[in-house]
Amino acid sequence: MNIIFSMRNFVFDLYGTLVDISTDEYSQKFWQRFTSYTARNFGAGEDLEREYNALLGAYGGYAEPDICAVLKLAIERCGGSITAQGSRQAAVMFRTLSTRRINLYRGAKELLETLLRHGAHLFILSNAQAVFTLPELEKLDILQYFRGVELSSQFGQKKPSPAFFKHIISKYSLNAEQTVYVGNDIAADIIPANALKLKTAYYYSDISPQTDSLAAGAALAGFATDSFGELGKYLIGEVL
Repeated sequence: MNIIFSMRNFVFDLYGTLVDISTDEYSQKFWQRFTSYTARNFGAGEDLEREYNALLGAYGGYAEPDICAVLKLAIERCGGSITAQGSRQAAVMFRTLSTRRINLYRGAKELLETLLRHGAHLFILSNAQAVFTLPELEKLDILQYFRGVELSSQFGQKKPSPAFFKHIISKYSLNAEQTVYVGNDIAADIIPANALKLKTAYYYSDISPQTDSLAAGAALAGFATDSFGELGKYLIGEVL
């Protein structure tokens, strides 16, 4: 006898999947403004960009540092003085100054609400910094929909780390046969989720990697689309 499992768990990537975002943290305009801020508030010198990038570059593989710790050390290496609280403030300013836009994809909130009404359990697994991602989820008014939010800066590893995926499965006792992973990045989302036998849905969004394509996503994921509306219809169909 065939057993039909109703999908009850939906694990979402965040940026590029539910949230449309554009940042410019690599631009000189941003670094001029941020360096001015850190010099004024923490006495840091002009080499902040170089020190920050050097510290990030020292992390290899799946390692994901907390931006607060990286900024604190970079500012201190530039002659500044900063407390742990100050580093959190600096990280928030880093995000504020570098963000051009941030908003939910049209229909995202309604999709989450519909899934919840049908008894779904919602989670986030994202490469993101907790210091500003959690406030952004609150500002976008969707944090309350999720049973769990697992972020790479807190775990210490980033996708496609198998350990990061196994962490959320273990922590919330997710049954792979009853779980859909939803993401916009083939290498970081779809391939590792497939390896753990999760059902996968690929959203080819405006900020998917340039090496991705809808055709490649369709070849690997259980479902693939470049329409958020079609993605929503598919996910709702899985829970009904």
